Amino acid sequence: MTYSNFTLTDHIGLAIVVHKWIPDSGSPKAMIYVGHGMAEHALRYAFFAEALNNAGYVVYADDHRGHGKTMEEGKAGVLYKDGWIGVVKDIKHVTDQMKKDYPNLPLFLFGHSWGSFLIQEYMQLFPNEVNGIILSGTAGHQDMLGILIIIGKIVTKLKGKESEAGLIYKLGIEPLNKPYIAEGSPNAWISSIKEEVAKYDADPLCGFKPTNGYFMEMGLAFKRIWNKNAESRINVDTPVLIINGSDDMVSQRCKNLYPLINRYQELGIKDLSYKIYEDARHEVLNDKCRNKAVTDCISWLDSHMN
Repeated sequence: MTYSNFTLTDHIGLAIVVHKWIPDSGSPKAMIYVGHGMAEHALRYAFFAEALNNAGYVVYADDHRGHGKTMEEGKAGVLYKDGWIGVVKDIKHVTDQMKKDYPNLPLFLFGHSWGSFLIQEYMQLFPNEVNGIILSGTAGHQDMLGILIIIGKIVTKLKGKESEAGLIYKLGIEPLNKPYIAEGSPNAWISSIKEEVAKYDADPLCGFKPTNGYFMEMGLAFKRIWNKNAESRINVDTPVLIINGSDDMVSQRCKNLYPLINRYQELGIKDLSYKIYEDARHEVLNDKCRNKAVTDCISWLDSHMN
């Protein structure tokens, strides 16, 4: 495969770094946009991009605002003046560029965790743009949503949106690791493979605490997108695949995933499927089911080329 990166200037003047992987042989048959999660970055998906390249897909993945190579010094997790919606618009900016680069190829979106939530809103705001969507490590309900929004509004008013999250992080993120405290890493919740967790722990661009403004924006976004009026804007003709680990604490071991699946079924999405990988945690692409999850994604993409 051939790797490169470039910068796109978004609608508020931010320089968004975009990574691109192209198959070395033959013409690509489709494009895949990959959206990463919170406190990580796009290059963690290089192995996934390589597998997709080998299957004939060209891959683009941006480092979202406040993350990876897009992060400005001292600005970890900062979403800037238009916040969450601005990040969704950035994704649209990237996919528009992809269509300019390959105007005749189908376009698919893959989003993990925060990336999946951003794409849930993309589906509502831009319903006719893509040929299919894969959501990984996702959910459709948050047990403490109301409380987190209230705390977020208070804390951002007192400390500012760009202050590092303390209480919200303690309430919203640290409990994800509660079942795995004995494993010795605060990030054991992402994977049951200790080596993968160790790589995440050692990566200076991973595992930081985002800002209070980031979490407030996330809470408001969940409230906005998880209702029938917003979801009614989704194009029911767009195929959707959902992949999750059975031990994913972000969805409370899938308890908070099924409300999303049920709403999408009630909405009438015509081609909706989901796969739950037993004993896998949050990152199914970095757990023991990795090979199966990658193969399943590629098989699903191959079957939705038309």
